[in-house]
Amino acid sequence: MARKKASQKKKPVDTTAKFYRRIGSEGWRDSNYFTYSSSSPAFRRWLAAALGDAPARILSIGCGNGELESYLHAAGHRLVGIDLSHPMLKRAGRAGMDHPVEADARFLPFASASFEVVIYPESLGHLPLAETFGEARRVLRRRGRLLVTTYASHMGVHAHYRKYRFDQMEEALVDSGFRVDEQRFLAAKQKSVADAPSDAKATLLYVKASVPAATRAHGQAGAMSPRAKKSS
Repeated sequence: MARKKASQKKKPVDTTAKFYRRIGSEGWRDSNYFTYSSSSPAFRRWLAAALGDAPARILSIGCGNGELESYLHAAGHRLVGIDLSHPMLKRAGRAGMDHPVEADARFLPFASASFEVVIYPESLGHLPLAETFGEARRVLRRRGRLLVTTYASHMGVHAHYRKYRFDQMEEALVDSGFRVDEQRFLAAKQKSVADAPSDAKATLLYVKASVPAATRAHGQAGAMSPRAKKSS
């Protein structure tokens, strides 16, 4: 989650679990932080467009209060959202998100090849790359897609949120058996989303990866997956 402008009165930094319990109970309104998934209708529309028009079975990892997931469900997708915060999942269920599941992204309670899309909506900074991408690869079907949005390096974030670079995400994705198809800097705001020329001008980093149509056994697939050209 991103931090609001520094001019606002600062509050003590919670532990991650305590922070998300509070957001699940009280919402984002009185917090010093926000997510584009929760606060930006333009970003929700942008991500829905990136998914395409065809309804898909989607796993959202770190669904939080479910604002994005409820929007995608209303657009015709079949959504399962996971989070470790029970209060946030309860709030997401009340907001209209189907199938909120309390689960750890490193140990997904789903059968292999269960989903067509896995998304990380500003949640990746709380997760170890190798373990979470390995599990995402397992639950995705052949030709399945993985979408990540996370924060640009200059964005203020919660103390426990790690900001990953494109090269770090790409290496972990390829090692997990993915092909990296797209990397983009995005300037996301409440009412608009546009491409940005660099990390310094961006608010979000966007990565799209896919499961190749034919791969060797897991653990070898990365060797045959071409690396995507990074945006400049």
